[in-house]
Amino acid sequence: MRRFVFWTGVYDIVMGITLSCPWIVDSLGVNPPPSNFWLWLPAILVIYLGILLVLCSRNLAARGSVVYWEGILRIGGFLVFGGFGFLGDLGIMAGVIGIVDLAIGLVYLIGLPKALKTTSSSLLLDTFKAAKPD
Repeated sequence: MRRFVFWTGVYDIVMGITLSCPWIVDSLGVNPPPSNFWLWLPAILVIYLGILLVLCSRNLAARGSVVYWEGILRIGGFLVFGGFGFLGDLGIMAGVIGIVDLAIGLVYLIGLPKALKTTSSSLLLDTFKAAKPD
């Protein structure tokens, strides 16, 4: 699970850099908004979350709650990107990004409690105490 969290963090960083370049976003088939502000703000947030996931992967037992909450954010990302990608005017590629977010979010929400041998509620409420760091 540590490697998965690490590589999804790297994925976030790459996606954030991609979002910060409007010409790349346009070439991917995503319809960019008229103002670059609406690309750069999510790009900065996605890069931040990527860095956070890379750091969390170093000690998943102590920081698993942050990753679990990130899984919930990924489900929200699926709703936004999937909705605006498949049903709105953002473009099909945005919907595909939403499906990738859904898959990552489900792995976090289902796999993380199993990997840490704890319950979802203890990760959600940050009451999980690891016996030793992994």
